[in-house]
Amino acid sequence: MSHPIAWVPAERARHASMDPVSQRGRRVYPEGQWVSTLCGLRVEACEGELAWLWWTCPDCDDRAREIVGAPPRPDVGQRS
Repeated sequence: MSHPIAWVPAERARHASMDPVSQRGRRVYPEGQWVSTLCGLRVEACEGELAWLWWTCPDCDDRAREIVGAPPRPDVGQRS
């Protein structure tokens, strides 16, 4: 399924964005590119395997799920 959302590790979290991805054929923002996120931040993209293991921004996750029509995460009620 194709959708307009790409995930970007930045600021020690994984955020979602609908900004265009400049690397053709890849849904990844290059290191150093500034990206607007679904949670309202403007962040600088990071690269590397460890960056993809950072926690997922809950606001970006909620908004991304709304956009693609996915149900909320089952653990939403457990957030503090």
